[in-house]
Amino acid sequence: MYNNPNNESLTQHEKIFVVMLRDHMTKSGQYRLIKDHNDYWRASHFQHERYGLFVGYEASARMSELVKKYPFAFETRMKDRFREIRFKFENAREIYNDLPQELGRHLVREGIIE
Repeated sequence: MYNNPNNESLTQHEKIFVVMLRDHMTKSGQYRLIKDHNDYWRASHFQHERYGLFVGYEASARMSELVKKYPFAFETRMKDRFREIRFKFENAREIYNDLPQELGRHLVREGIIE
């Protein structure tokens, strides 16, 4: 279950972002080398519940919106016939300064930055 201290409901954008951050920390722990930040996600990763969060069939559209709104924070690639996105963890501190508060706060909550 996602730690939501103020019992706020999250937007679908936030849910996608939180799942990406949580997956990254679960796979890597806090001591991962920057050069290894190669986590890519596709819409199917968000079409079932993870960490108590669910986006569903709208995940592809919400991912596209995130990349379009914050191109400095994400990379995209095509793998087979699927589009995948990656958060640029190696630039997390700089990205935090440019993200709106509702997204940036998750970088702190999930332990990506202090």
